[in-house]
Amino acid sequence: MSLANQLTMARILMALAMFFALMHARASWHIAALALYVAALVTDWVDGYVARRTNTISAFGKVADPIADKILVLGALIALIKNRELDIPLWGVFLILARELLMGGVRTLGAMQGKVMAAERWGKWKMGVQSVAVLLMLAILVAMETVPRAPLWLERLPYHLTVLCVIVTWASAYLYYRQSRRMIESSWS
Repeated sequence: MSLANQLTMARILMALAMFFALMHARASWHIAALALYVAALVTDWVDGYVARRTNTISAFGKVADPIADKILVLGALIALIKNRELDIPLWGVFLILARELLMGGVRTLGAMQGKVMAAERWGKWKMGVQSVAVLLMLAILVAMETVPRAPLWLERLPYHLTVLCVIVTWASAYLYYRQSRRMIESSWS
């Protein structure tokens, strides 16, 4: 297994550890979750760089990398919902999850037709927006738990960040559909 793929697998493990750290009620666990999230984001960048630099881009990496991204972001969002102070709308997380499942289906259709569908530009932008939004939500959670008299507007910001993620997520789904429309329609017959 290439170094890039090992980093992708490490990111999945960090995402799982981050999720379980967020399940705890103590601020120290949430700080650890934030650190794991940042480390996972760094490995996301590094694994792509390493794969391109060492010419070890693989079909496994093209599939596993976006899955690792989804586990990281969705795991954080699902775990953060339990913190009512953050005001993350459940409907927003549902819509993000629904999009990811639909696009997973499109990728499966592509694979059945012999096409490995790597992340496209708008999918990478979507991931970037989601990653930054979740990073901010985690930082807000830690700030609310550790900083005396944190500003009240921090409590409402995660709601707006989630709405932004929903908009960007579904816009990228539409663009992805437009690109894959013929392939999807050919699978109907």
